[in-house]
Amino acid sequence: MHEEKLYVTDCQIDTDLEMMLPESYVENVSERIRLYRQLDNLEDEKALETFTRGLTDRFGPVPPQAEALIDVVRLRRKAKRLGFEKLTLRNGKLLAYFVGDSQSAYYQSPVFGRILAYVQQNPRLFRMKETNGRLVLTVSPVGSIREIIGILDKIQSLA
Repeated sequence: MHEEKLYVTDCQIDTDLEMMLPESYVENVSERIRLYRQLDNLEDEKALETFTRGLTDRFGPVPPQAEALIDVVRLRRKAKRLGFEKLTLRNGKLLAYFVGDSQSAYYQSPVFGRILAYVQQNPRLFRMKETNGRLVLTVSPVGSIREIIGILDKIQSLA
């Protein structure tokens, strides 16, 4: 896979899912804060896997809330590559907000074309609409962050 231009610098994630390093898992507050900062700065899959192994080695099996937190870092990275500025996951529904500037070259890019193609191939799962001058993709139903990651991976892999 070739490296494509990024059209967004970050992707904000808003969710009602419980994502954290529980106090019962990492008892020391300053250690938890250090781990949150470390996690936020991880750039690739290999670093995330190393981080997860380190947690397991030091604190035992990673609890579901911490797995969700690690997965959201993956999700944010993938969403950014696909041109989403914000993802909102609530009540089993994902709202993915595209690049805010409607004149952006993003809307003529191959990555946006792949998203459109995937949406057209899967009309039961997706709905695209403009809200307040902003293009939003709705994905419903979705049960987990991992499910969303799988969907974004499929979109990214389209030729």
